[in-house]
Amino acid sequence: MNNDRPLPPEIGMTAEDLLSELRTSRTDLARLVEAAAHDRHTRLVVPQRSVEAWERREPETWTKVSGWLTARGVAIVRV
Repeated sequence: MNNDRPLPPEIGMTAEDLLSELRTSRTDLARLVEAAAHDRHTRLVVPQRSVEAWERREPETWTKVSGWLTARGVAIVRV
């Protein structure tokens, strides 16, 4: 593990900041952020097809959102 790497910027983002960025997204990833931020979920159940679509259409956005969720202790359960 390389401890010299800087932390990803999404680690310190607020839900509002991330939601603001997601306004231009062609995905529904904002729903995940809203659910995690407002309902304080520790897990979010997401269809595998949705994850595959996000990875294909907007991989950087998916990486940012999944990193943000992980940093807040929210597990993504793919079904």
